[in-house]
Amino acid sequence: MNINGKKVLLRAIEKGDKNLLYTLVNDPDTERMIGGSSFPVSDYEQENWMNSQIGRTDILRCVIALKEKPEQGLGTVILSDIDMKDAVAQAHIKMADHTGRRKGYGTDALSAMVHYAFSELRLNCIYAEILSYNIPSQKLFEKCGFQKEGVLRERVFKGGKFENVIVYSLLKTDVNDNE
Repeated sequence: MNINGKKVLLRAIEKGDKNLLYTLVNDPDTERMIGGSSFPVSDYEQENWMNSQIGRTDILRCVIALKEKPEQGLGTVILSDIDMKDAVAQAHIKMADHTGRRKGYGTDALSAMVHYAFSELRLNCIYAEILSYNIPSQKLFEKCGFQKEGVLRERVFKGGKFENVIVYSLLKTDVNDNE
């Protein structure tokens, strides 16, 4: 089953997506814009990681692809820390630099994932934690209806200093059910 947006579809990660995931995890520009720390990842480590994700129910990772070219991944959209009791999950999105940015694909992918989370997973709240200097991601989440909740001060160490993290959330009641 795929999750359909207007321009993109969200599909399960396949073995053939290993190069896309390897590129995203090793891209220094992508790493600079996300929280946490990263280490260089080898092809072998990437393959082992992919195998370790099979059967997990606390995370939904999808490849973003154009409807006309479902085999070609543009990036990933993820729901992590899915808590079915409290009906909450954290949203993440990464777009490959060479193809998918600034064309509306990220907005479509995030909107499709939100719709799926609220209508099929019966979640009530989706949140995101975005570095304070990652203005493109803040604009993306705001465009998708997320509201700024607050600031986690000096929460992430990047580029030799501590950076603030902006917390956004979207409740099911914030979204028009007709979308």
